[in-house]
Amino acid sequence: MITMKPKIGIILFPPPRSEQKIFSVPSDYISGILDAGGMPIGIPISQDVNRCASYIEIIDGLLVPGGEDVSPRLYGEDPVPQVNCSNYDKDVFEYQLIRLAVEKGIPIFGICRGHQIVNTVLGGTLIQDIPSQTESKVCHVQANELRSERTHSVRCQSDSLLGGLLGENIHVNSFHHQAVKKIAPDLKATAWASDGIVEGMESEDGNIWTVQWHPENLYRRYPVFKNLFVHLIEKSEKM
Repeated sequence: MITMKPKIGIILFPPPRSEQKIFSVPSDYISGILDAGGMPIGIPISQDVNRCASYIEIIDGLLVPGGEDVSPRLYGEDPVPQVNCSNYDKDVFEYQLIRLAVEKGIPIFGICRGHQIVNTVLGGTLIQDIPSQTESKVCHVQANELRSERTHSVRCQSDSLLGGLLGENIHVNSFHHQAVKKIAPDLKATAWASDGIVEGMESEDGNIWTVQWHPENLYRRYPVFKNLFVHLIEKSEKM
């Protein structure tokens, strides 16, 4: 008898700053889902947001991956000069997909850009550029070649979902210049960098959780980060 694995939707997108007519996602996201026991289902972005409803009908969970900047248009601002790489069609498609997933109660795991756009969809805003808009002295953009290298510290709230999955004090990798500013009403911050930047959020029911770092690049070297993917599979099995 074949056991059906939870189907995890993962958004596919054109490479930033590229005219190539391809849709892709870094393979570590796929591996994270597979190694945790799920079945990845690719969802290519489209200008036709009506397709989102059809995808929502066939998935049990949703992973929102990293990528380029979230357009400030989504939260009513013009971009600062440092925000020069965004894809509004992608933003709008993801916005609709996330909104429908929330309405249906589908578990959502957001990573980096996913952390930021989930917050935006639910009514939050973003710091558009950490170096120019905050007084942070923490490096949040490490060398891209060192994807599995942990750099700065993160403190997780001990009685939170993230604290239970990862522990209270961890170190993470970091590849972002934007960050959560106003937290959406349906989310709460449960992980922070030492400079106060919000590194993790979750919903009260544990059905949505997001992180600012990239656990898909860390979990083979540091197995504790696999727990984030395992939780997605376990939550999705109940759908």
